[in-house]
Amino acid sequence: KIHATRMMALNCAWKQDQGMDVKTEASMLKFYATEMATDAVDKSMQAWGAMGMTKDMPLHILGSEIRTMRIYDGPSEVHRMVVARSMLKGYWSL
Repeated sequence: KIHATRMMALNCAWKQDQGMDVKTEASMLKFYATEMATDAVDKSMQAWGAMGMTKDMPLHILGSEIRTMRIYDGPSEVHRMVVARSMLKGYWSL
């Protein structure tokens, strides 16, 4: 998942450098990256058990930062709609 996110980011950056419209790709990347990061932090907290929830561990801070990233620049649901609208654009005219 981490490698896929990195490749999506590089592809999106390349398209942006080429002057292409990256609205859909940026929404896909934002959604996928924040969901992947949320899963990684959640699995880490699960592995550490109750210790992962304490404020002494960096996981606690990462968890709150990841949650903020999921909301910042539009919630994940908005990015899902942007991607779906882009994918269905050709089908609406049928």
